[in-house]
Amino acid sequence: MIAIRTILCPVDFSGATARQLNLASDLSRTFHARLILHHNLNAMSSAAAVGWMWAADHPTLSEETAEERLATLAASQTGVDVAISVTRGSASASVLALSEAVAADVVVLSAHNARAEEHTSVTEMVLNSGERSVLTVHDNGADRHALTIHPSNGARQVALVPTAMTAQSQAAVDFAFELSRTLPLEIHLLHLISHRFRSGNQEQTMGDTQRHLKALIPADCEAWSIVHVGIGDPVAGILDWAKDLSAACVVMGEHTRQPLLRWLSKDTSRAVLHHAPCPVWYVPGERAA
Repeated sequence: MIAIRTILCPVDFSGATARQLNLASDLSRTFHARLILHHNLNAMSSAAAVGWMWAADHPTLSEETAEERLATLAASQTGVDVAISVTRGSASASVLALSEAVAADVVVLSAHNARAEEHTSVTEMVLNSGERSVLTVHDNGADRHALTIHPSNGARQVALVPTAMTAQSQAAVDFAFELSRTLPLEIHLLHLISHRFRSGNQEQTMGDTQRHLKALIPADCEAWSIVHVGIGDPVAGILDWAKDLSAACVVMGEHTRQPLLRWLSKDTSRAVLHHAPCPVWYVPGERAA
């Protein structure tokens, strides 16, 4: 069983906050976890921090106002043990420090649609630390499909799990299957064969890969698990499969210290972060390394 005892949810009071908070609260109820609502009074200028918390027209809140807003959000979450925290200074440093202080098992973040080459988002900074499981949602309208912890119809939602079929990527696969034992998820394992590494006998390679993927499925999860093998670029392939499958989330390793043919590299995980049509759940590097 996955042990999720503390969930950290840094919020910026943007349009995505409600979806982010609902997801964090539902996870807290399901795993009986404590929820920490956090807001950072960012000391940087709005232009320097637009990648995560602030838009150019976003006013700086007073500490009292921020606490009042967090308290209102906390009071609206029934059946959840909620605490609030307001910090100052660097947003990324504050989130990292607080996640360490409260021993957060999961950090639920909103990844705003800033251009990565212009701004480094707090989400990316947390991922770079490789210490915490990170669940991201995107701006309103960017996620075509949302992860619902308890769907009203009881149906399983698709969780796409890209894997390089290596020891380094096995942790993300194991994590996804563990989730599916608690959450209503249908696991879709995906492996993409690069054009550069494709063998002469494509049909045999595809068949061998499918058999390898099926061997990764625990016996008790076979009823809700499907394997896919394709050929092409990892980033484009993951995004295309997520779209075609109407995935509710993508579960992937964050990122190993040694690139695996670009599969779980920093570039791959960041591209999926910014362009996925659904929430992305990253397994920390210490589990996937």
